[in-house]
Amino acid sequence: MRRNISFFVRGFFAVLAAAVFLTLFACVPSEKVKGELPEGYIPEVKGRLKVGVRQNVFPTESSRKSINNWLNWFRIKHPDVTIEANYTVPDDYAALISSRTIGDVYWLSDETLNYYALTHEALMPLDSYIEAFEIDLSQLYSGILALCETAGKYYFVGATCGNITLTYNMDAMIEAGILSPGERVADDWTWEDFKDYAERLKKYDVDGKTLTQVGGSWPLDWSNTFSPFIYAYGGMWADKINKKVMLSNDLVRKGIGEVISALDNRWLFPTGIRMSKEMASSYGSIQMHSGPVFVSNNAYTVLTYSGDFYNQTGTAWDVAPWPLFPEKASPCGTLGFGVFSYTKNSDAAAALVLSLWTEEGQLAFHSQEGGDVPVIKKLGEQDFWHLTREGYDHVNFGAFTANYDRYVAGQVTATVPPDIATLMKAGIKDLFESYCLGESSWEDKLEKLEAQCNDLWETLYD
Repeated sequence: MRRNISFFVRGFFAVLAAAVFLTLFACVPSEKVKGELPEGYIPEVKGRLKVGVRQNVFPTESSRKSINNWLNWFRIKHPDVTIEANYTVPDDYAALISSRTIGDVYWLSDETLNYYALTHEALMPLDSYIEAFEIDLSQLYSGILALCETAGKYYFVGATCGNITLTYNMDAMIEAGILSPGERVADDWTWEDFKDYAERLKKYDVDGKTLTQVGGSWPLDWSNTFSPFIYAYGGMWADKINKKVMLSNDLVRKGIGEVISALDNRWLFPTGIRMSKEMASSYGSIQMHSGPVFVSNNAYTVLTYSGDFYNQTGTAWDVAPWPLFPEKASPCGTLGFGVFSYTKNSDAAAALVLSLWTEEGQLAFHSQEGGDVPVIKKLGEQDFWHLTREGYDHVNFGAFTANYDRYVAGQVTATVPPDIATLMKAGIKDLFESYCLGESSWEDKLEKLEAQCNDLWETLYD
């Protein structure tokens, strides 16, 4: 009898152990999904999906309306799919990726694409599914598509057009004779135009030395506003194959030199960096929104930051895209979703993320609070995504989609590894700050920064 009981107990615990194992690991596939489909494959859009969204990016119910509306639209379109959205995902995905619990689909940006797609191999390539679902890529802004591609494949679906823009004081432009009443800055204006405008916009106090108005102001410690000058004249500044940066080549140096020239001529009021007493005194009481005519607006989601200031002061204002350079250099970014490379439901996951590259999906995402600028050309020309609050009916919303074929990654993190990008951003800030403090040669700083980045990249590679 005792022997039979012992046999029963051992059997019971064996079954229990198996059940626990299956419970713990049933949702964790053992192999990576490559996303390569056989010719003629028809995806089955059904089953369960988990969607992970970073809490610090969408912290409130109102900010989540755009995502919820998109997910609800997809549920109606595909009733055989059950979607669970998790809005409490922490900033650091490392643990969730390691444990393979991040979900089937997760939020990311063009800044983090290389990090998750290549470094951690945590994203499934979408090229085969783009073909299977017959997604027409020609309908999207080409500059946005470029931000979603790495190593020759699409690992990420950008849902927003984060074109960096400037707000500007129209009254000041009219007073200087640059614009006539009713005119606005052209979408294809250039950096040479800005320099011409800035010289004509300079105004001085009664002493004839202290400035009261300058051409523009933007933070020189922010990647989106210094990276255009690295691209401006065609300088190849990052080689991802050989893992090095080339910041001291003549073409990159020419771009950085344009910023230095703008500072020397007082066309530009720098923010985010320290200045010498002499330089600071030449700007008098000028601040970011008081004195400069063209001000960095970041992107569409923070348009109200500058707009409300002008509205409160009764100043006529508008929006202009970033000025054009001889080469592609318009800073842009995009936010969206990718498919986890260990998903158990790649068909439905790919269908969900790629729906953001359809008109219906874009309408669902951007027609609600929390939405942004569409990435499909046809929809960008419509006004459903425009701000409707008082004081914004006159805005040139076309600036947010202008020059889409000249977009480049505004954040250097989208081009080089995070550690290199961090070093580079700190080094560029130090370069401009040291120059404005009169402490050192900016050319020497650039060469030193190049060497530091390459030493670190070599260490990371090894």
